[in-house]
Amino acid sequence: MDIVQKTQKKVESSKKKLAKTIELKSYRKLAVNFLILTINLIIIILYFSLSQARVDIVLSRDDISHSVSLPIKEEVSLSDKELAISGSVVTTDVEHAQKFNVDATSTLDKNAQGLITIYNTTANRNQTLVKNTRFQNEQGLELKTKQQVQIPPGKEVQVAAFATNPGAQGEVVIGEERFQVAALAYLKDQIYAQVSESFTGGTEPVRALTPTEFNNAKDAVESALREKAWELFLESSQAHTEKEDLVIEITDLEASANPGDIDISEFTITASGTGSIFMYDEKRVEEIIKQELIKKIPPDKILVDFDDDSYTIELNKKNLTVSSSISASMQPKIPETALRQEDIIGMNQEEVRLHFTKITGIRDVKIKFWPFWVRSVPNLKDHIDIEIKK
Repeated sequence: MDIVQKTQKKVESSKKKLAKTIELKSYRKLAVNFLILTINLIIIILYFSLSQARVDIVLSRDDISHSVSLPIKEEVSLSDKELAISGSVVTTDVEHAQKFNVDATSTLDKNAQGLITIYNTTANRNQTLVKNTRFQNEQGLELKTKQQVQIPPGKEVQVAAFATNPGAQGEVVIGEERFQVAALAYLKDQIYAQVSESFTGGTEPVRALTPTEFNNAKDAVESALREKAWELFLESSQAHTEKEDLVIEITDLEASANPGDIDISEFTITASGTGSIFMYDEKRVEEIIKQELIKKIPPDKILVDFDDDSYTIELNKKNLTVSSSISASMQPKIPETALRQEDIIGMNQEEVRLHFTKITGIRDVKIKFWPFWVRSVPNLKDHIDIEIKK
């Protein structure tokens, strides 16, 4: 009896354990299935919430250019239908003072001085030569005596002399070369002179204002006046002009030294003048040329941008006109109805490209899906971005 009861108890215990095991496995299976469903739901939500499509439309471009010739007038009314540019001669007064250093290596030409010996080889002619008697050699170099002398026949006399022309050419040296009396050419072989002491002092280092230095200084002052006038024109006006058209008239010029002045280390030039130049409104020229080009664009196209590098402007001084030209890019007008998001929902890349390239004026289409697993245009319009690229 005891054995039977024990056996029954074991059987009942085994049944309970088996039931618990079966129940636990069922719970596990349900949990796994729930997890799988949850993951699938998350994937579906992510797919629809993260999927994006971007479509960039590249339109065809055409170039357009235009040129105009505009008259220049002193007064232009904005109400006038005639296209014209205002322009006139503008003047301004300027003054400038500048100090200049004198070159220390300048030289001053002077009359070289030396001694000559006068020979009288006549037999019976007692020759008197007054002060400043002229002696010349064969090359035409002339010397003058500094005092009156008398030379008896067959005698010689030494006398101080100087070169007539200042400069280094008068620095003759001792030698056998003869100088004849200019007034006694017929006695050149009987009465003549030779240099007995070399002539020196034809040039002397000195701070002297040379004509070249003075003229260079004047040119520098005029250039400074020009620069000042140009700066004033640029500050006071937005009109167009060229620097080379600027004219400077010097009305007054004063210098603290003059060419030839010596023993000076510096000098100052003060000048005043009037600058005049023809100026015209270049900004208005650019406005007009752009406005006129826009008028030429066909109604089915729109302006993209102007090619500023192509812009040219030229003044005709003879006819007082300004010629100008410019180029621009334009592209077709695409209606908004051709870019509706709902028209491409569900399409793949090739289908989207084919859809848009059929529209006149569209040159290329670039499509990008995101994330990487997206292969077609999302069903939600706000997840589709269509943009026209310039």
